[in-house]
Amino acid sequence: MPALLGALAVLGGTLAIPPMISGSSWFWPTAEVVLVIWLVGVGARLARIPIAAVIAMQAAAAAIAVTALFTARGWGGVIPNGAVLQEAGELLDGAWTQIRTSVSPAPSSPELSFLICVSVAATAFVVDLLITACRAPALVALPLLCLYAVPASIDVSLLPWPAFAIPAVLYALVLVADGLSGRGAGAGARAAQAGSGLVLACVATVIALVVADSVTGVGTTGRLPRTGTGASTGIGLSPFTSLEGNLQRGEPVDLLRVSGLPQPEYLRTVGLQQWTPNEGWSVDQLDDGPLPLQPITVGETQVTVTPLDYRDIFLPVYNGVRSLQGVDQGWSFDSALESVHRAEAVTPDPYQVTAILSTPSADELRTDSVTGGSDLLDTGDLRPEVIARATEITAGATTAFDKASALVSYFTDPANGFTYSLDVPTGTTGDKLLDFLDLKQGFCEQYASAMAVMLRAVGVPARVAVGFTQGRLDASGDYVITSNDAHAWVEVPFSEAGWVEFDPTPLGGGQGGQQGFTTASGEPTPTPTASAATSAPQTEQELGANRAPTAAATTSAGSAAGSGADDGPIVPAGVWWALAVLLVIGGALAGPTLVRRRRRDQRLATADAGGPGAAAAAWREIEDLAVDHGIALDPAQSARSCANRLAKSAKLSETGRAQLRAVVSAAEQGWYAGDAPTVTPSVGRVSVAERTTPTVPSTTTAGSSSPMGDAARTLAVDLGHAAPLSLSERLVPRSVRPAWWRG
Repeated sequence: MPALLGALAVLGGTLAIPPMISGSSWFWPTAEVVLVIWLVGVGARLARIPIAAVIAMQAAAAAIAVTALFTARGWGGVIPNGAVLQEAGELLDGAWTQIRTSVSPAPSSPELSFLICVSVAATAFVVDLLITACRAPALVALPLLCLYAVPASIDVSLLPWPAFAIPAVLYALVLVADGLSGRGAGAGARAAQAGSGLVLACVATVIALVVADSVTGVGTTGRLPRTGTGASTGIGLSPFTSLEGNLQRGEPVDLLRVSGLPQPEYLRTVGLQQWTPNEGWSVDQLDDGPLPLQPITVGETQVTVTPLDYRDIFLPVYNGVRSLQGVDQGWSFDSALESVHRAEAVTPDPYQVTAILSTPSADELRTDSVTGGSDLLDTGDLRPEVIARATEITAGATTAFDKASALVSYFTDPANGFTYSLDVPTGTTGDKLLDFLDLKQGFCEQYASAMAVMLRAVGVPARVAVGFTQGRLDASGDYVITSNDAHAWVEVPFSEAGWVEFDPTPLGGGQGGQQGFTTASGEPTPTPTASAATSAPQTEQELGANRAPTAAATTSAGSAAGSGADDGPIVPAGVWWALAVLLVIGGALAGPTLVRRRRRDQRLATADAGGPGAAAAAWREIEDLAVDHGIALDPAQSARSCANRLAKSAKLSETGRAQLRAVVSAAEQGWYAGDAPTVTPSVGRVSVAERTTPTVPSTTTAGSSSPMGDAARTLAVDLGHAAPLSLSERLVPRSVRPAWWRG
């Protein structure tokens, strides 16, 4: 029963994985392998097979199951061989590539499913080993904790509470079931104890969840999600555009190559029109319309987009798309959002985009009107301070274009103090948008989110667009777009010009900062930046987004932007989380051993010092040594009887027996007649020869040990040879375990 509960606890812990992986295809193979490990272990133990053979059989069965599920070149399709190892390596390489280049939640690919299955199976194997072989069920908490390390460090959204509650209850039941095993209590007593344990486990779990929901700072909002208050389930940037979080830099990956583009242009994947205060932007539904196939006319430009390492449900297109060629079936077009999408993520073939790439002038936009329904003006329950700030910034602006330009200048003018940073400070107002406006530090999603909401607050329809900046121009004249070019910006719908982009993020190094209009000179209006003034080098950009599946560095619903020249190397947050988890595990492993060692050292120091209490301290250490080595001491027996039993179990030498006799005799005199350390009579039932054995003097010279401490040291050495300790008994000595766990 404890082993089954442990396996179920492992599967319960996998509930922390869905926020990172979309779909459930990874779960059933994982559950199958965990079940195989448990069943083989149960059967082998019932057959009373030696524990080493049981472990080998479980490992072999798990390897066969994984081979049958994920590979095709094993002997008979199920027996691992060299070809299977090669396939496994390829699967792990693919999983690593997907992890390195995608954002959460990623699609459930065979590569990721293989990695998850192997990792969870290893956890299940360790849990089964701790419960059945090591008889250390309390240590099961450590491998279960590892199941949360990666989801907690990668996903910004909150992990589901059942992922914590279910394993916690099952873990408590493991402890209860292990305590019941091997006892002679009747069925009623067993049922009562199991029921009490279950009730206590449930109460403790509920209390922990309530406290965490009320006072702890967990995830992005500081609370466990309540019903109906979670992040939007639509496709979007939420919760990354909820105006908090930390982005991580990664090695850039080439995603797209664009040929025939005459000027720098942003490549859009989707526009986000629904704003939820304190959460972010999303789109709840995408229309499945036909692809645009209008004939090419004068003034339109056709470019070829070649996907390299790009895989997503969105097909990047340019603003004002008129026609698409080379796109296979399965893609749909939402004309309102100008977004091309499909149900599952794929790597598309090269395709041609025909679009009107003409850029309106600032003067033309000033005379143009804006169009947009109430959905593009909705701000929700916006704080009055934000409305007042937006009104103040746009005061004197009479047109929609001038209001948008005023907000762009507000965010990008160095004099206003806004800086780009991947490390976002935590605010105190309770409103993430207001915190960002007060702290003036963030990344492109925050700038785009803030500007779009503030435009709506002053009556200008707007949305947040996500996609990629123009990328870099290579020697062939093509633009190469990498994962560092993922970006977010603002779009305003004009009656004549259509959607026009406004980029409020203060970027540097020539990347990003493009506006969708030209100045009087005919040049695209650049975004003024502080870093551009100092010719800061181009820096890496990376953004993750909690949206629809992304598999290979697509980040299409995310944003990225390089920081200024003064940004130093940033250690990924996942590394810090991993180090923290290792420290916690290391502390948990070392804690019981350190407690036992400190207790031993204190007792031996007292014993070596001599005087009152020396013999009692030595005897307490001897009692703990007996418990550590599984030798139960009956409280009803005298110290002499216990000493005789220990002497036989440890196969003590004559000197060791004499030392033990000295401790018992001195301890008894201390207990019953006051301390008299110089008296060293024989112990218990001893032979005539033993009674004539000279005793060890009780006095010591300065700096040396005494017979009191020597007896404990000798017993420890001899017990170590006669009854060696297992790994779990060394990590958590029996003498520091609760009584119910000593076994």
